[in-house]
Amino acid sequence: MNQKKINRETLLNELESVRSGLSNQEVLEQSTCFIFQNGFVKTYNDEIACKQKSILDFTGAVQAEPLLQILRKMTEDEIKITIDDSEFLIEGKRRKAAIRMESEILLPVDRIEDSDDWKSLDEEFSEAVQLVTQVTGTDESQFMITCVHLTDSYLEATDNYQASRFKIRTDINQECLIRKESIKHVVELGVTEFSETESWIHFRNPTGLVLSCRRYTEVVEDYPEVGSFLAFEGTPTSLPTTLSDAIEKAEVFSTVSVADNFVTIEMKSTGKLRIKGEGNFGWFTETKKVNYSGDDISFRISPKLLSDIAKKHNECEISRDRLKVESDNFTYVAGLLVDE
Repeated sequence: MNQKKINRETLLNELESVRSGLSNQEVLEQSTCFIFQNGFVKTYNDEIACKQKSILDFTGAVQAEPLLQILRKMTEDEIKITIDDSEFLIEGKRRKAAIRMESEILLPVDRIEDSDDWKSLDEEFSEAVQLVTQVTGTDESQFMITCVHLTDSYLEATDNYQASRFKIRTDINQECLIRKESIKHVVELGVTEFSETESWIHFRNPTGLVLSCRRYTEVVEDYPEVGSFLAFEGTPTSLPTTLSDAIEKAEVFSTVSVADNFVTIEMKSTGKLRIKGEGNFGWFTETKKVNYSGDDISFRISPKLLSDIAKKHNECEISRDRLKVESDNFTYVAGLLVDE
């Protein structure tokens, strides 16, 4: 039997940091578990693997959700953890909880290739990921558009309707595709370094947490040609400075549909812009003045991305079928649905 008194918050922070590698459903045996092994806590769901040094040093697989929930609800600073062959026992003041544990590790966490060749990430890498992941597609039957395309000089993404590219020096050795649902976690985890192995690209943050994302190199040549879609010149237009406020209200309704969270923008030749958010529970619409005198047009766009654009780059270009926002290193283009 293994017993240890530990700081509850420290353990909880360790577990929260590796949540990205958990599965909602058991796609692999023990993929819904925290794996404790060799002084680390690990998670793995076939696309993402995480590992972090742990204050607990034992070998076993513990179901993640009940462990997280009980640690969050407890208030003690210090708790006692007892490990035996089949239970993970947590003791606080006048309270105990036991979670079933498997002592044999069945999840293939050892498949993740280790690397000691770490390189520094550009300080804008997380911003680049945050922006381009907002235009990836959600149709699992179209693998390419669910990914971000990484090259040595830019990141890009598209859903075949909109596209974005962020120019940045990445220093990767081989361009690849990474699932949006994998790489998006680098933003919240504050990664500062990366390394590459045959099947994985690994990211590390200052706490020592390693997030490993499966990378795809053999199919890169089939990725959609984004460059030609981004390359056009349109009529300069200024977006309203208060557009972000209207977006937040519209997103109250559009965000209900997580897989299809878009707001609709209509622009009239009379200098009016109308934003609409619509979902299962209702809709919201607001009209703004805009410096625009072209044809009447409408288009759908991610509210988060549009809000980021409106706050940082209110100048854009609009043509008959596309809208483009461009800064020194970021380009975003949306295909437009023209009102007839």
